[in-house]
Amino acid sequence: MSEGFTFQGQGTLLRVDTFVSRAGKPVVTLVFEIKGQYPQLIPIKVFGRLAEQAAKWKPGAVLAVNGRLGGRDWQGKVFGDMIANSVEVVGAPEAEEPGGFANSSFDPREPPPPPGDDDVPF
Repeated sequence: MSEGFTFQGQGTLLRVDTFVSRAGKPVVTLVFEIKGQYPQLIPIKVFGRLAEQAAKWKPGAVLAVNGRLGGRDWQGKVFGDMIANSVEVVGAPEAEEPGGFANSSFDPREPPPPPGDDDVPF
């Protein structure tokens, strides 16, 4: 792919989300978290062969992703997409602690805490 907007990055996988579209097609999204004062979640969609491989990728694994940026217009609103062209596992998940989560007191199955007065919503 020589034209268009592309990206490459590496990060620790937080989770793999899957939902079924109205057309009955599964949509698989890799969710990465960028730490810092204002943590961000980075969703990257995978399709085809990569979507099938996603079941093997575990939270905590370090993945290198190359992809393309795109978007679509729906009812006058533009929705952006980040779609992976290739994904490579470059680091295995860290060993889990007895509580079941690797070096973290955060359980991703729990809802996030409510925002405080000093939290910025973006």
